[in-house]
Amino acid sequence: MTVSLLDSSAWREFRGAPFSRGIKNKTLHHDTAHLAKIADTSGKLHDCFVKLLPLHIPALLGEAIGWTLARAADVSCPPFASMVLVPLAELRKHIDLPSEMDGWDVCPAWCCEIVPGKSIRQVHKWLYFIALKKCLRSRDVQNIAAFDYWSDLKDRNFGNVIRSGNGGYIAIDHESILHDLLWLKAGMKFEERSLLIEAEKKLSSADLKNFHVEMALAADKHFDAVSKVRTEIDRLVTLIYPHLASILVPQVLDMLEMRAQKGWLAAEIGVIA
Repeated sequence: MTVSLLDSSAWREFRGAPFSRGIKNKTLHHDTAHLAKIADTSGKLHDCFVKLLPLHIPALLGEAIGWTLARAADVSCPPFASMVLVPLAELRKHIDLPSEMDGWDVCPAWCCEIVPGKSIRQVHKWLYFIALKKCLRSRDVQNIAAFDYWSDLKDRNFGNVIRSGNGGYIAIDHESILHDLLWLKAGMKFEERSLLIEAEKKLSSADLKNFHVEMALAADKHFDAVSKVRTEIDRLVTLIYPHLASILVPQVLDMLEMRAQKGWLAAEIGVIA
């Protein structure tokens, strides 16, 4: 469950643009997302989706903490993910980069293995409504919704929920996690989008009640999840923001543990489970 920081030699080969051009780095306002071959610490190659995430925004930390927490909480997510230093001279051969990166040799990035399947947003128009309702009735998605509420992830949408080949649903893109703690303090704000909001718009009252109950039941995993990864969260914050670690680590852990208390999420969404 450890997130590695791979050096620039791990970025092996540019593999093109993302399948959906709607996927881009919202926080940079420039499309630096791309596909690449990435070598893990053992040298094994992975086909990955890569986002450049400079450290003046908290997105890299959010992705790393989010993936770590999600795996600990049994939320389905890509099996391989890592931080990597992308060699910009190589990347510039294939895509234009923002002027703020002029003179940079490398840029930190988040990479995650490409999951076979389609995002719910990519489903053909006439099947979209059916796909949405089926998605929202899934235990996987209810588990993701509970995770997002607990971890204060503000920007989950149907573009970052993947329906895999086996019919399950997988969460990608955790950069807006700990929104009020990380993003608001950095002077940035995400417009709130969530699976819970979508469920409240699209499900019948009976299905919505079940959605709420399943969210509350999924929350029972959260306290154990954060307990399992306390040391890893400490390591990640210290690695990425060493000058802030003594303040930020306790704030992150306190927030997650407080919101993981038994009954907290149920009380928040107004159900008894």
